[in-house]
Amino acid sequence: MLNPVKSELINFLTDSNPQHLRQLCLLAALVGTLNTLLIAVINKAAASVSKNESVTLMFVAYAVIFVVFLLAAQRANRENVAKAQQFIYRFKIRIMHDVFRSNLLKVDKLGRDYILEVLNRDTEMVSQQVNSVLSLFQSLLTVCFLMLYMATISLTACLILSVAIAVVSFFGVIELNKLVGGVRVLSVKEAQVNGMYAAFLSGYKEVKMNSQRALGLTRDLIAEARVVKTEKTKLVQDVVQFFTYLQMLMYLVVGLIIFVVPIFTPGFSSDVLTVTTTALFLASSVSAAIVVVPNMTMANSAARNLRELSERLSYEHTERTTPGLTEFSEIKTLALEEVTYLHSGEGVARPFALGPISYEFQIGKVYFIRGNNGSGKTTLMRVLLGLYQSQSGRLLVNGQPIAEPSNAAYRDLFAVVFSDFYLFKKLYGIPTTDEAELNELLTLFQMENKVAIDEGIFSDLNFSTGQRKRLALLVALLEKKQIIVLDEWAADQDPEFRQEFYERIIPKLRELGKTVIAITHDDQYYELADHVIYMENGRSLHAKHQD
Repeated sequence: MLNPVKSELINFLTDSNPQHLRQLCLLAALVGTLNTLLIAVINKAAASVSKNESVTLMFVAYAVIFVVFLLAAQRANRENVAKAQQFIYRFKIRIMHDVFRSNLLKVDKLGRDYILEVLNRDTEMVSQQVNSVLSLFQSLLTVCFLMLYMATISLTACLILSVAIAVVSFFGVIELNKLVGGVRVLSVKEAQVNGMYAAFLSGYKEVKMNSQRALGLTRDLIAEARVVKTEKTKLVQDVVQFFTYLQMLMYLVVGLIIFVVPIFTPGFSSDVLTVTTTALFLASSVSAAIVVVPNMTMANSAARNLRELSERLSYEHTERTTPGLTEFSEIKTLALEEVTYLHSGEGVARPFALGPISYEFQIGKVYFIRGNNGSGKTTLMRVLLGLYQSQSGRLLVNGQPIAEPSNAAYRDLFAVVFSDFYLFKKLYGIPTTDEAELNELLTLFQMENKVAIDEGIFSDLNFSTGQRKRLALLVALLEKKQIIVLDEWAADQDPEFRQEFYERIIPKLRELGKTVIAITHDDQYYELADHVIYMENGRSLHAKHQD
């Protein structure tokens, strides 16, 4: 059952920055207090006017409280907006930190689409509802202060209002339990529909080229979107209808105070104006609190999603933590020693196993890795790079085991172009570049007339996959790393430049003392490597040395 005191949204905001939340709550408390004081002064002045008494001092008090109330409300609104953005900014930075400290396997399992969906959708929802949290707090404080004030006027009216508020809260909590479950289920379905939109856009060319595929995809997308639309409409209608009833109940209570309380309290007529005014303000505050609850329910679910994302990405020490090298200077050899890795996951009948593998790479040599699809080439590469941690065995540098899990210093030994590479528009991690070197590399990769690099930024990246891979390798060379790892780099090159790569660029890298480890299926060029490594079903590793 939902605990009305415990809120995922409040917990999220508290974790993000408790000091800021406390400051905002103090401002909200001040606004609520001033609001109650204004009502008390108005009631007192109205009573004095009815008796033809002077209200000059009360007017001065009212004016002072009103000005302070206005300034406090303006300050609270400014702080609410600023702090809401600060909360979200800090959280996104924290998520980036969690992603960086996490590992590739965990990020892949979560899915980049899921991470982006939660970050974009749920952070926006939480950002919008930070002000609702403070409005709710302010309204509740106003209700408490007004109840105390009401008790000094009429205990009977105070008791009736207390029972009404208790009934409203009780049924409100019961209904919120249903709403939270509905919101969470609906958010999952919405994410699935958004995934279908993403698939439609990602496969736009394929959709355009096959009318039957377009028809089938459109039919499924419309059907799923219609289901989500229908369920969301019903859910929102239920929420709005329920809280409309609650608001009407409060006005019903005000009517009872006016028409019923005088029957049981003979002297009530002298206070009826004050009680009625206070009750109306009270009903307004309760209604204001009730109105924000539906959005708070949505934001509560969003905050839970954000917290779960942070927890699922949070860094966890692996079961296999071993001491070893954490700093690296001159590298002579890099080796795998009895390394194994198991690809496992939910619903996998026969998980893929890599190894045990033992092999030593010597600096300054060129290595080609070949094998059928699914033989474990990419998995081997990721274990070697420290992106995956092996289940057993060790990685050795100069014959010495490295610390596991591997650290940034180890991964910084490599410059990599992955098969599913991403090319940044800016040369991140490359503080300075020599213009002559840039021009030489652009000429080497036949891109000198197509793109320029000005102040570390590419002028354009709208090229074919093969051309962007050339730029990715150019960036890798600018990193000045001793070991270059390429995953099927030549697969997207035209035949002429593929020959250029193997017969000119690879030898040039060897002359520069670079170690090249390349996954490739281009068997006609295998004789250009110093060593060719054959992978077979991830179970064995055979190496053939070229004479």
